[in-house]
Amino acid sequence: MFKSVFTVSFYTLISRILGFIRDIFIASYLGSTLVADAFFVAFRIPNYFRRVFAEGAFSAAFIPVYSGLVHQKEKNKDALSFINQTMSILIFSILLIAIIFHFIMPQVILVLAPGFVGDEETFNLAVHFGRIIFPYLLFVALVAQFSSITNTYNKFAFGAFAPALLNIAFIGSLIFLTPFVITPAHALSYGVLLGGVAQVGMMYFAIYKIQITPTLVLPKIDNNIIKFFKLFFPGVLGGAAIQLNIIVGTIIASFLPTGSISHLYYADRITQLPLGIFGIALGIALLPTLSKLIKENADIKKIVSIQNRSIEFALLISIPSAIGLYILAEPIINILFERGAFVSADTFFTSRALSLFALGLPAYILIKVLNPSFYSREDTKTPFYITLFCVLINIIISLILISSYRELGIALATAIASWFNVLLLYIILSKRGHMFFDKKIKINFIKIIISSFIMLIVVLLLKNLFFLQITTTNYILSILLLLITILTAIIIFGIMIFVLKIYTIEEIQKNMKK
Repeated sequence: MFKSVFTVSFYTLISRILGFIRDIFIASYLGSTLVADAFFVAFRIPNYFRRVFAEGAFSAAFIPVYSGLVHQKEKNKDALSFINQTMSILIFSILLIAIIFHFIMPQVILVLAPGFVGDEETFNLAVHFGRIIFPYLLFVALVAQFSSITNTYNKFAFGAFAPALLNIAFIGSLIFLTPFVITPAHALSYGVLLGGVAQVGMMYFAIYKIQITPTLVLPKIDNNIIKFFKLFFPGVLGGAAIQLNIIVGTIIASFLPTGSISHLYYADRITQLPLGIFGIALGIALLPTLSKLIKENADIKKIVSIQNRSIEFALLISIPSAIGLYILAEPIINILFERGAFVSADTFFTSRALSLFALGLPAYILIKVLNPSFYSREDTKTPFYITLFCVLINIIISLILISSYRELGIALATAIASWFNVLLLYIILSKRGHMFFDKKIKINFIKIIISSFIMLIVVLLLKNLFFLQITTTNYILSILLLLITILTAIIIFGIMIFVLKIYTIEEIQKNMKK
């Protein structure tokens, strides 16, 4: 499984690097202006569905059902029929939804950003961008299905690389379309659609390579489709509740001063780097692995061991990442974004939002690791109920904190609610006998904390040594000093991994072959 994790992580890293380049371009072209706020609100609509489909509901429902069919050779025809039926239902449903949303887009924007009502220009722009962007949802759905198919066969590369094509489309649109449209945000809106076309094209090629060619059919409901929807709808609600955290933040931030939405967006983008590279990668690889083992009635100790090693690896990555982002938030934001329309005041608020988001980073990743333990057992309801409860916690804490801390209160509330989510997921899995911590993870957790503490001291020392240079000297030197700080921290933490024997060379080699 860990070989699959590293495959997903590698291609996701490429995508995230392109995403950073994309965000640097966006920050330079748009900054934290009203046009930027309008675009980010509009883009949250399809992005919201992308996260629900690609990282949650669809794969959680599709993979367990499809996995059960493909592992029974006599049901190969049923497997292909299942693909055709689900694809056809998706296409017909989303085309209808897209038509409806085109006409009710003003009401949608009103719900997402009620604070825009008093600003007619921003509101109208958000509606206009929303209408251009929304059809991207169809491409999101098809990519989610095709990726789920390839993931079932343990072929993760194409699905992991697909988001990179959207980032390339964004960058290309800003550079080449901006001179021909009203604002750079218009160029970005068209870039979303171009990226969607490229993603679907690549994923169709991926499933074609494994000799699967889905066709559009008149949908009919059979037992497999019923089973799919029984898993899908709770998964949609669960995934929707997770994304509701973001939407709630957007709604509340729309009442705050101009730029608040953009500050949260840029901070969230940085947080998404370790989450996307490792957290989502673990979830993607873990779901088909657990589904297969459970279908085969594997020994519970083997299943729990895989879960424990996944949690172990998640902590190994997320704890030092959270420390680094918390301490180095200001120089990171300064170097990546502070140019053009993105000014020092934007760096101040964005960096502090990043520090608070970072407090929840281990929780964000652990959620991705724990949820497949439910999904693989065809239980999508429990994560939904837990997530819904945590959304309520997030709303309450956000409303309490925003009066004193502006958008920073929203970031802190998101982190706190995510830790509640992790705690509840683990308690329920433990009570059901589906998870327990073995001796190895208990010992390694202590070692990870010790290693992270030593790294923390090193990062603080280097920050105090380099901080003035990072924020006031020339751009090239600033990048160099930040890279030295980050690489030194990684080396120190890496040395501690081997000194404390969290992992040995033999274990790494063994895991890379799995």
